[in-house]
Amino acid sequence: MQLITDPIARNGDHSIIHQHGTGSRLFVCLSGVGTQRHEMPPFEFPGTASDGGRNHLLMVSDKRRSWMNDPDLTALIVQEIERIRAQFAITEVITLGNSMGGFMALVLPQLTRIDRAIAFSPQFSMHPDHVPEETRWQYWRRRFPPYRFETVGSLDPERCGHFIFHGDAAEEEIHWRRFPAHRRIHHYVLKGTGHNLVAGLKDQGLLPRIVQLAAAGKPRRLRLLLEQHYGPCRRGLR
Repeated sequence: MQLITDPIARNGDHSIIHQHGTGSRLFVCLSGVGTQRHEMPPFEFPGTASDGGRNHLLMVSDKRRSWMNDPDLTALIVQEIERIRAQFAITEVITLGNSMGGFMALVLPQLTRIDRAIAFSPQFSMHPDHVPEETRWQYWRRRFPPYRFETVGSLDPERCGHFIFHGDAAEEEIHWRRFPAHRRIHHYVLKGTGHNLVAGLKDQGLLPRIVQLAAAGKPRRLRLLLEQHYGPCRRGLR
């Protein structure tokens, strides 16, 4: 199958492309910081999210690593989601990201209609007032534009279904303990894992199924799958 890919934007600060799908679901795939400071971070999750070309993809990379605080990038992402939704009769929009991309995936439902947000190893905040213990990514934090999103927010389950995955390592607990705990927010903390959670899930062949179940809104089946490999992992509820 020949995939159609439309470049939306590629400039010094960010890169966005739309890969057409055959179905009515759109995945918004939001990249993390990458490993090369002076290069555009690579797009993430294209194979997993595409599902063999069935899903539309809007792939977003931010060279400034602004954690969604760049207003130009935020406006462009929302504009493109709405354009694709209307032009291709999209019935479901799902955000997906890891680390910085996970934070962005959780923020987007505050800006436009998102059906489900899937976030691996997201930060609760990058603001030093909210996470004073956090010492990673200082290079980027010092270069942020004015904060628009100091935290991921309240994660309103009436607006969006949230599926959040963290490792239980100490540096991850800085963030996951600050996330709101609610029976309708599906938050999993996996034992013996750290910030590179996605790499481990991929190595075990679990990542595609986890994304599929979260995208379909199947928390019970997802929990059972995770418990087979990590034991009890669902966060406490209220």
